[in-house]
Amino acid sequence: MISGNGAVSTVAGSGGARRILAALATAAAVAGCGGLADMAGGPQPVALPPPAAAALHNPAATFTVGVFPTGAASVRVGDTVGFTLYSSAAGYGQVYLLNTSGKVVALAENLPVAAGERTVFPGPGAGFVLRASPPAGVERVLFLVTRAPFAGFAGPASGPATLAISADAFVGSLAAAAAALPGDGWAAAETRVGISDGV
Repeated sequence: MISGNGAVSTVAGSGGARRILAALATAAAVAGCGGLADMAGGPQPVALPPPAAAALHNPAATFTVGVFPTGAASVRVGDTVGFTLYSSAAGYGQVYLLNTSGKVVALAENLPVAAGERTVFPGPGAGFVLRASPPAGVERVLFLVTRAPFAGFAGPASGPATLAISADAFVGSLAAAAAALPGDGWAAAETRVGISDGV
């Protein structure tokens, strides 16, 4: 799991963005097969499952968002993990981690997002770093951008907060909360990061 002290991306939005992400996903899948870890005899990267439909999809969205790992799509326990966030419209970003332990961590809620800018998360002023931690497996990161502030799930927490809800129940609750927003008021993306044991 990624702890606060990664990937195949799915973006809700334009067909052009989906084609670009499909190409990136293919490149990531190829890069994850037989890389340097294989040649060095080190731990094998976690095989990422094929891209799935995004947990959240808004066919009425008038803007696109994306979330991408800043490093490799597969990392080892102990590696630092980060993400690049993007939105074609200004708004408020919600970043949620569904980890391999079945827990949900609200990494950020109502994070200001500028239109057309790529933001590294967590940034230098975040006060925390994300590290891959056991158990090994595939983790999902959901990035929801809303045009208006979002009620959220973590309350007044200022840093990562573990939520008292299962990943499946959370995805349903998040989908319901997003569906209650104005039709063009939100867009979402998802990425996956494989975590392997090893030194």
